Amino acid sequence: MAGQKRALEDNSSRNVKKIKLVKDRLTDVPEKPVQLISSLINEEVDFPRGGGTSLTAAEVKAIRAEATQEANEELFAASGKSQKKKSRSDAKSKASVTPKKDVVRIEHLNYKRIVPGMKLLGQIASIQPLALIISLPNQLMGHVPITQVTSQLTNRLESMHEQEEPSDTESVDDGESDSQTEVPDLFQLFHVGQYVRAIVTNVHASGSTDVSALGKLRDEAAKASRRIELSLVPKTVNSGVLKTDLKPGFTLSAAVQSVEDHGYILDIGVLGSSGFLSFKEAKKGDSDGSKLHVGQLLDVAVVKMSSNERICTVSVDPRGIQSSSITEVSNVASVLPGILGQALITAISPSGINLQILGFFDATADEFNVPTNPAKALKIGQKVKARILYEIAGSSPPKFSVSLLDHIVNLKEKLSNDDAAIHLAYPIGTILDAVTVKRVEPERGLVVEVQPHLDGFIHISHTSDGHVPTLSSSSGPWRLNTIHRARVIGYHPLDGLLQLSLRPSILDQRFLQAGDIRVGEVLKGTVKRLTDSALFVSISCNADGIIWPNHYADIPLRHPSKRFKAGGSIKCRVLAVDPERMRVELTAKKTLIESTLPVLTSIEEAKVGMITDAVVYRVVDKGLIVRFYNDLKAFVPSREASDYSSKLKDMFAVGRVVKVRILTVDLNPPRVVASIRQASSSKAAKVTNTGDITSSAVAEDVVAVHKTPAVPSLGPSHTHEPIPSNALASKRSSPLPQEKAVLTQSQSTPRSPTPKQAAPLKVEGFSWFSGDTRSDAESASSSDEGSEEDESSKKKKRRKKKEIEQDLTADMHSKLPESNADFERLLLGSPNSSYLWVQYMSFLLQLSEIDKARETGRRAIQTISFREEEERLNVWIALLNVENVYGTDESLEVVFKDAARHNDSKTVHLRLAAILDQSEKHEKAEDQYKRTCKKFGYSSKVWTLFCEHYLRRRNLEQARKLLPRSLQSLEKRKHLKTISKFAQLEYKLGDAERGKTIFEGIADSHPKRWDLWSIYMDMEAGQGDIQSLRNIFNRVFAIKMTSHKAKSFFKKWLELERKIGDEEGASAVKQKAVEWTQKAASDSQ
Repeated sequence: MAGQKRALEDNSSRNVKKIKLVKDRLTDVPEKPVQLISSLINEEVDFPRGGGTSLTAAEVKAIRAEATQEANEELFAASGKSQKKKSRSDAKSKASVTPKKDVVRIEHLNYKRIVPGMKLLGQIASIQPLALIISLPNQLMGHVPITQVTSQLTNRLESMHEQEEPSDTESVDDGESDSQTEVPDLFQLFHVGQYVRAIVTNVHASGSTDVSALGKLRDEAAKASRRIELSLVPKTVNSGVLKTDLKPGFTLSAAVQSVEDHGYILDIGVLGSSGFLSFKEAKKGDSDGSKLHVGQLLDVAVVKMSSNERICTVSVDPRGIQSSSITEVSNVASVLPGILGQALITAISPSGINLQILGFFDATADEFNVPTNPAKALKIGQKVKARILYEIAGSSPPKFSVSLLDHIVNLKEKLSNDDAAIHLAYPIGTILDAVTVKRVEPERGLVVEVQPHLDGFIHISHTSDGHVPTLSSSSGPWRLNTIHRARVIGYHPLDGLLQLSLRPSILDQRFLQAGDIRVGEVLKGTVKRLTDSALFVSISCNADGIIWPNHYADIPLRHPSKRFKAGGSIKCRVLAVDPERMRVELTAKKTLIESTLPVLTSIEEAKVGMITDAVVYRVVDKGLIVRFYNDLKAFVPSREASDYSSKLKDMFAVGRVVKVRILTVDLNPPRVVASIRQASSSKAAKVTNTGDITSSAVAEDVVAVHKTPAVPSLGPSHTHEPIPSNALASKRSSPLPQEKAVLTQSQSTPRSPTPKQAAPLKVEGFSWFSGDTRSDAESASSSDEGSEEDESSKKKKRRKKKEIEQDLTADMHSKLPESNADFERLLLGSPNSSYLWVQYMSFLLQLSEIDKARETGRRAIQTISFREEEERLNVWIALLNVENVYGTDESLEVVFKDAARHNDSKTVHLRLAAILDQSEKHEKAEDQYKRTCKKFGYSSKVWTLFCEHYLRRRNLEQARKLLPRSLQSLEKRKHLKTISKFAQLEYKLGDAERGKTIFEGIADSHPKRWDLWSIYMDMEAGQGDIQSLRNIFNRVFAIKMTSHKAKSFFKKWLELERKIGDEEGASAVKQKAVEWTQKAASDSQ
């Protein structure tokens, strides 16, 4: 009985009590009225406590009104009491049975009220490479993975993964890509501010009372958005929509399923129906006239339905979609978020308004979705346009949340008073000096006015650095109409609200995001952590920076952990800032931090003649590539890098700071050419050609110069530039050993002095030797250059000259190193050269010094920089060769394990197998290959090299058994590449017919793998069978392809016909190309 009484409203029990009280006071009234009410209650559907009813709200109200009327008639029809008593009883009865007006409670959307399966209207807040960040009602954020956009896009991604191109080192490709397989990225399919319909697939960390991403920056908001996972797939979003609902004006989501001759076929998610969008109508959309991509999501409006209800013609005209509205639906499931409808205001309260939409559905609009200053004041009974945001979960009968905001009703992006986008007019970090509190929500936060028609929301956690349990509108520092200083920390486009903070710690922060940091600025940070690949530095609470190993210091650090401790302070300079990726690149090089030269951050700032700092980025054959700030690079030709002929790789290590002078600047295409040589001298002076310096006559102090590198001094700045001896030798056109040798001094009688006194050698400000003289010929050749010095020197006392009789080691440079000392001398200049170290080891082996060769190899590994991985690997391979020839199996195994531990293990395994194979130790090589396949079975390269080993030994049976074994170990995506490799090996080393059979199988199962067709053609061309090639090309052109791909294949065919075919075949190819082009043109029309 208790369950039956709960069928009425909460006031029903009070009504029954009052009816019983009337019965006691009116003894002559029968009990029939009570039975009448009781029978009405029995007709109601019984439901558990707190549940709902299957009747609609209108039906419940009608039944209550009818029951009230019947009860009044039965109770008071036979009454004989006085009019006064009767009227009093009548008043009580009316008070007891008249229900109160039903008002739907207005609630905000939060994590507790969002459930999987809930459909919402959202607006794209940001686009990431693999996801969309969606702004949801009431300052929530959602996350849409790329696999939940449309099923067609997901299929394209999966097919792209399956048809992944082989790597450069393990495949042969014709160098052309098929445009049909290119999958567009999300930046091409969506734009920020676009409205989308979404369905909730998962909610993480439910029960949290925090309001999503409020008070968090963009990267933090992206993390918070992952709490709500959404899907945009039309099949799930439009679930519940029937064919009968597809009437003109009905809007829904659709995905491009295919491109046909006259338009696009769309997947609208309605069973048995598809959408059609003509090319003409497609141009009216937001795609700027460009073609739509298969898998692209569209918002469409129904134009008409075909007679068989299978094809629904739609439009993407934004104006039509914005104005499209409906008046009725067949069922509740057909009501999608984003639908525009007429609504009737039924109640107005401080927390929002109650409405009735689509005829009989109850709806609410909270205060965030009601215009703050509408042109016409809202009142009860007024009809307004409202757009549905979502269906309130768990409501029965169904209730909806709607929005009356202009930008949502018109499906446009909200703009500031200056007609600029809000997030551009008020970027993150903007300080607002005066915002006025206009509404206080005690447990949520403050709504403030930033400017007319633009509000901001301050979450309760951002009102103060301390804990604030509740807010008051009448007292306290945040009461109504108080003015505060705030800072922008985010923006929610759907609600049109700025996220603000009043925290003093945030107001005082120097940076709120990476975009606020200026390139070239000197900062003090805190070391967060040090890894093998980088050093991470905390710049502020919301911004971190990264320092790469070559920027730890001016010189390479062998043990950076001793210098950088977690929590320690570090002074650094900003090298580059990437706001999109939220990454800040720093440098800790003292030279750059303390430099006072101008900071060059863009090519527009580069001026010819500017001298600035740069870092060596790469050493190439023809010069250097140096890097300025903000990833701007310049090229330094070899002649401008140095005056000396030494190898640039030895003189300029990667990461070295150099001073450069800008020589040329080209904006289109962007190119900067700089000079290190001109910047190292005085600002105006350049070092002139020193080719006139000969070895025929030098001063006596030249002996000291030969023993140590010369250090010329620059007069104006007193700086020093070391000049290597080999550079000096090259300028004198004499071999290096001749210049470095200990020279003997002449004991003969000096020649008679010439009339003209020799002057000291001068090179535009450089004084090479303070009191040295030169030969007559040299002084004559440079008389014009040193005229002033000559005049002054005539007044000085002549000095006796000494000359060199002979260089005892003049021919040493032309010979190869012949001793340990020769090799040690060369290694001092090039310690990282594996070529020299291996030559040294070979030299020792020729002297039968096996142990010393081993020691030299180990010393080379210790000496070569850890960054030179290839050089170190070469030395390890040399050690393996030494042990293979001169060592034992045990010593070879020890060196092999050591090499595998210090280098790429797979590379070392394969190198050892190749060494054993080359030394004709075939059984050991086979065992090594087996061991490699067991450890690296996931590598296609390992299996193909093992197969090649067997085929070279003519072990065809074992080689062919490897293919099925390899397919069991390899990932599925590598199968096709491996099968192709085995087929190529059959062509080269095995049976060509078997290779052809394998390629035929590949062509049948993957007819559109153009790269494999190209390899197949190359293999057949190697056999010289032109007829077989013609058959293959005819089969290829029977497959549908792009004109770009067809052109490459016709070009390839024509070249092969000219190479191994005949002129008749070449003419036939040209004719077929013309026919194919004409056919393709007619098909496109």
